[in-house]
Order: sequence, then C-alpha cells, then structure tokens
Amino acid sequence: MKQTLRLPTDNEFAAIRGNDASFDGRFYYGVASTKIFCRPSCVSRAPKRENVRIFDSTDAAEAAGFRPCKRCQPDKAPAADARLERARALIDSKLAMGEPTPTLPQLAKAAHMGATHLQRRFAAAYGLSPRAYAEAQRVALLKTELRNGSGVTDAIYGAGFGAASRVYEKAGRWLGMTPADYRRGGEGLTLTVAIRRTAMGSTLVAESTRGVAALLFGNTEKAMLAELRDEFPAARTDRDDTAGAAAFAALEAMLAGREPPKGLRLDLRGTPFQIRVWTALQAIPAGETRSYQQIAQSLGAPKASRAVGSACGNNIIGVLVPCHRALRSDGSLGGYRWGLDRKEKLLTGEGVALEPAE
Repeated sequence: MKQTLRLPTDNEFAAIRGNDASFDGRFYYGVASTKIFCRPSCVSRAPKRENVRIFDSTDAAEAAGFRPCKRCQPDKAPAADARLERARALIDSKLAMGEPTPTLPQLAKAAHMGATHLQRRFAAAYGLSPRAYAEAQRVALLKTELRNGSGVTDAIYGAGFGAASRVYEKAGRWLGMTPADYRRGGEGLTLTVAIRRTAMGSTLVAESTRGVAALLFGNTEKAMLAELRDEFPAARTDRDDTAGAAAFAALEAMLAGREPPKGLRLDLRGTPFQIRVWTALQAIPAGETRSYQQIAQSLGAPKASRAVGSACGNNIIGVLVPCHRALRSDGSLGGYRWGLDRKEKLLTGEGVALEPAE
C-alpha cells in the first residue's frame, strides 16, 4: 500500500526539534535532502521543515526510498525503558503476592512519570495498557492454576481476582468456557467436527454453540484431529461431515477471491491481545498484506511486532482469520502454522506479488 508523503504538523515538527522520545513509535520522519529517516527522539541536527517527510511506519519510509539512520536506528527495537520496567515489575510483584493491581497513579509514582505519559508509553512498549496487561497476566495465571488441578475458587483468588463473579462474567471471553470446564480441559464442551477436501487439501471445521472454533489443514485426518485435541483436550467431538456448511462456503469464497457470506460467527478464544490481533487481521482486504510491525502499529503497540507474530501462530481458525496476510517487514513470508507452501498458495491466489526467495 503506497504511503502518501506529507509534511509535519506543528506538533510533529516540535517533537523532532525537541528530540521528544514520547513520540517514538507514533511516527518516523525522513529528510528529503539526505534520504535518511529517524525516530523523533534522534539527536541529529534538526532538519529544515520543508525537507521533512512524515511516515507512519519504518516499512513506509523504506518503501519511499529512505534508509534508516545509523545513530537512532529506527528499524531496530529500542531498549526497554527502565521506568516502564519498574511499572511492569510492580504489577508482576503484586500478582505474585495475590494482591490487587496497582492503580495508575501508584504505577506512575513508581515509574517517576506522569500518569497519562505512562499509560501511552506502556501501551506502546508492551501492546496493552497497564490495566489490560495486569488482566492478561492474571488470566494466564488463572489458566495455569486450573490446568494444574487447583480448585476453581482457589485458582480464582490465587490469581488475584477479588471477586469470583467477575471471572464468571468474562469466562466466555477469557477461557472460552466456564472455569470448571477449562480445569477439565474443555470437558463439557461439545464440538461438531466436519472434514472435507478443499483446494487447501484435507480441511477440518470444528463448531461450538458460539460459532467456528477451529478451521485446520493437514495431510491426514489423524493429524488434524490430534491438533484439535491439543487445543481442546477433554472436549467431546461429534463427527458429522455434513456440518460446517457455512464455514466451508466462506472458505471456498475466500479461496476464489470473493468476499465470504455475511453473518458467519467465529468462536475466538485467546488472550485480549491475541483477539485484538485476530480482529485486525479480519480487517485486511483480500489481495493486500500487512507486516507484523504494521499490524502492531495499527493496535497502538509499535514495539509488539513479535507478539503479533506469536498471535498469528496461535490462530486456529485458518483463512477465516486471515493470518496468511501477515508478512515480515522485508516482504518475506515469515511463518505459517500449516506450512509456507499453503501460505504462498493463499497469497498468490489473492493476486499478491511475493518477494522472490533468496
């Protein structure tokens, strides 16, 4: 997608002249006379305003023919901010002791930063606000406790949740099932499973009462069923190869480059950040791609490109959640849960011109 070159706003140029690190990750600037691009915090001599061009990402700057500054290295992930690490460590320590999450003012005091500034910088560094980060960590601990055999009540309070009712209210989103069912590995959950041959080879669709819970590809039925069991180890599976008609129709439409029928429900199960990534992937039009970094930036978390890649790898609803449209910044394929040959086939079928393999 071609980036439109634009001149800086007053605030952006003031940030460049002031080497303001709080704008790092929000934009990059290139200097037309040198064809070099930098972070706003770069301590190089401030350029003339008429020579400055603003970019939303490093990919856009490079696509426009600019090369990264050797001093501020905008194409490299910056070192972690010690102040943010203090805030994160405080959250983690409270979690470990089973105590309530620190308030934003408490975190700001620990980090020696303003509350609003901390909120923005924390989200840029870790992909989540302090509150959402704490919640994700507590949910992860809750899952561990449940899987290790702790009783539901002990696991809830051991993870630092002050009220069991809050966990039950959000269990469908956090766990995909009740805490008790999660503790038993999905026992009590019923998935209707259909396996058919598609243009992608053997394809499995598993549906819960909430929608499509998995769409998997494999060379054998045995391999796909094993992959499904890994995700839902104690769920009941009912085989019915006539089921999943809407999911298979949507898949066929997408493989043919058409928009899928409206109204298909997806049963997304993951962390809050994973679900944000999967939702962002669904917004990428057929025939277009985004780099992991671009997706991270669209979520307001420019330093979370690796986390975006991990979320893509954990997606179990193939094509309908189009993680195949996520590439590395250099245009190479990156990874794909079901093999790079399938990813390449999907992208070329959508008319995407891929970078030749070196």
